[in-house]
Parts: sequence; structure tokens; C-alpha cells
Amino acid sequence: MLYDKEQIKKIIPYKEPFLWVDEVESMSGNNIVAYKYTTGQEDYFSGHFVDFPIMPGVLTVEGIAQTATILLRDKIGPDNTNKHLLAYQVRYAGFFAPILPGDKIEYRAQMLGFYFGKIANFLGGAYVNGEQKCEVRFTIAVMDKKEMKEKFLSKK
Repeated sequence: MLYDKEQIKKIIPYKEPFLWVDEVESMSGNNIVAYKYTTGQEDYFSGHFVDFPIMPGVLTVEGIAQTATILLRDKIGPDNTNKHLLAYQVRYAGFFAPILPGDKIEYRAQMLGFYFGKIANFLGGAYVNGEQKCEVRFTIAVMDKKEMKEKFLSKK
């Protein structure tokens, strides 16, 4: 294991109940592999769906995106703490089979390109026992925290 949950919390600005990555197994070049362990006790399983509990697709995509941000922050380097990494575009999301309570989810993300230090394209997937459950193609925007605060919070 490369990073445990506590180390991940120091890299990306999330905590429970919105942290969807429990550990990072490996990170090499433009690729990262991480895991989420479900127990079946999570709130979303009790309501999605009442008669057939499955993990919501949007949460699966979020887990893949959080995994990608760990890789992207590493690529940005020490200055990454001055940046917000934001969902910019989801170009494709395909869901092939449900993720069930108790599943160990393997997230994989590959950075396809990082342009001008501002925009990164990714291909990601979620797997359980080697079976692909989801594929997503998405873009993350990199924004300076100070500029973002001035642009969006100064209007309030």
C-alpha cells in the first residue's frame, strides 16, 4: 500500500462522509490504483434502491475522480496545496454492472494529458474482483485557490 486513508486526507481536501478512497495501492507514471471498501452499512445502500441495494453510479464516478486528483496533485508538485481541483467535464460514463454492499472497489485512473497546468484529461474505471463495473472519461480543471475565492466568494 502506498497511502492509507489518513495519508489520503492530507493529500485531498475530503473527509467522511465524502471521502470515497480508502487506500492507494500504486501510482506510477500517469496511472494510479486505489480502493474503496464497502460494508453494506453505508447510508446510500439503505435508500438506493430499497429492494435491491446498489452503489449509486455518481458516487462511483466520484471515487474514480478523487483517485485521479491524488495523481494530479502529485503531478502538480508542492504547489498543489494552493490549487483547487474541480470537476470540469464528464464526457462519458458507462455503467456495466452494479456494485453491491460489501464489495471491494478497485479504482483505476489514467491521466491522458495535462495541459498548461490548467486542465487534465482522464480515463478511469471501477472494478470488483477484476470485473469492470464502470468506465468514465472526464476532465479536471486546476484553479488557483486565491483567484477562485476572489472570483466566486467576493460576489456574496
